[in-house]
Amino acid sequence: MTRTSVIDVLRRDYIRATRARGVGEVALILRHGLPNALLVVLTVVGLQIGNLLGGAFIVETIFSWHGIGELAVNAIKWRDFTLTQAIILISALSYLLINLAVRASERSRGDLREGRSAAGAPGALSA
Repeated sequence: MTRTSVIDVLRRDYIRATRARGVGEVALILRHGLPNALLVVLTVVGLQIGNLLGGAFIVETIFSWHGIGELAVNAIKWRDFTLTQAIILISALSYLLINLAVRASERSRGDLREGRSAAGAPGALSA
């Protein structure tokens, strides 16, 4: 996934413009290509965290590992509604915070890629 994303980024116009300015190929890839290509990877990893949280309930129950998944299953079995609500709240908040962090990093990297600062003011691309 990273390789495909890097290849896609290296075909874009701003990369061609950077090449035309005489930036070396290694610097071009490391300073301009890779950070912008990692946006896709970061997005996929951030969204997979939700699957990881959901899978914890199943894996911890099957393998008898002690964790929040096993605690949630036991709380449901014991009809402990307060504990069940707390676990659901913690899971939802962690998923929400991770997605917000991913979106914030996408937005800041996207603004830099477009040649704007994080505040949205026009500016030059940094070399």
